[in-house]
Amino acid sequence: MNRCIHTDSIRLWSGILGVFVLLAGLWVQSADAREKPGPEISLIIDGIGMETDVQPLQKNGRMLVPVRAIAEKTGAKVGYDAQKRQVEISNEHKKIVVPIDRSSAYVNGKQVWLDVPATIVNRRTLIPVRFVSEALGYDVKWDDDSRIAVIWTTKAKATRADRVQQAANPYVVQAGDSLYQIAKRYQVSMETVKKNNHLYSDELLAGQILYLTDQAQKAEFNPTGFLGDQKLLRDHFVFPFAAQSIYTPFVRSFGSDREWTESGNGSVRSHEGIDIMAPSGTPVYAVSSGTINRIGWNTYGGWRINITDAGGAYKMYYAHLHAYAPGLKEGSHVKAGQLIGFVGATGYGQPGTTGVFSPHLHFGLYLARNNEAIDPYPYLRFWERHKVNVLS
Repeated sequence: MNRCIHTDSIRLWSGILGVFVLLAGLWVQSADAREKPGPEISLIIDGIGMETDVQPLQKNGRMLVPVRAIAEKTGAKVGYDAQKRQVEISNEHKKIVVPIDRSSAYVNGKQVWLDVPATIVNRRTLIPVRFVSEALGYDVKWDDDSRIAVIWTTKAKATRADRVQQAANPYVVQAGDSLYQIAKRYQVSMETVKKNNHLYSDELLAGQILYLTDQAQKAEFNPTGFLGDQKLLRDHFVFPFAAQSIYTPFVRSFGSDREWTESGNGSVRSHEGIDIMAPSGTPVYAVSSGTINRIGWNTYGGWRINITDAGGAYKMYYAHLHAYAPGLKEGSHVKAGQLIGFVGATGYGQPGTTGVFSPHLHFGLYLARNNEAIDPYPYLRFWERHKVNVLS
């Protein structure tokens, strides 16, 4: 018996070490998975975050993405020649042939060299995003802070950069008001009011704040008591959506009743924030620089982020997200205007619950010293003057 143990000891210990290495590898993978607070998105096309069944890959400083993620969104046609092991991508102007694991490709028959070759991961073909996007005539940009590739398929879709240019003459919409009546009363054109407030329709809601231009007559509204905390009116705070984002004009919903509760006992709770309706996948940006103090699933808020501002006076709460920007975790430092997540409809249930309500961003604002909720509506309207321009 001793001899048997001795002669097989090398194989035995090799097996034990192999199992140990395997388990260690699985543990590392599990640890990596645990570090991710929730789903992540690494690709934006025409202003909307795109989920991919295979995560984009970083290789030699270049980003490779699943080819169909681009094709399905942009309308390009994709084919795969299994015999030649190459992908064919085409639109009305270009035909691109990308061989797998080769350092060159072809655009309309002309050979071009690649920094990194296309590859296959989990039966999905990943291609260099910058090469293919530019070859198809798209604008592509790498957001280094958020580690996300941003593609605009046409310049026309990327030219709108609406901002509230003038905000010294606020007016609170009253019940029964129309845009025509307000414009006539204050001697300013409807189009001027719409442009200054990035309105996409003539529809108004009672309680909505409109900023009339400096050339309009002075509105009968005193903002002194309305915008109580002057520290929040500094220019280093930004709006949570970009200048190119589409969202519905929002109203003051702070303090309104909410009936859904985790216990389901029928009690009513107070709404501690403002809801801004927007398409699912719309990028969400940090209002201020600061540190993430909470991230992950919350029964009410779904995938959410809590950020304490750099001065330590306020906490910002971003809820109902569809996904996060890559690499964020508790303790991460973020900059004002940094992309942190994407609009969704998560929450009101166990992890992964979605679709109980329409996609929107719930934004909450709290005093850090005692977690007292502050009505963020007037500050959000003020911050609308300061938006990230994703094209700059």
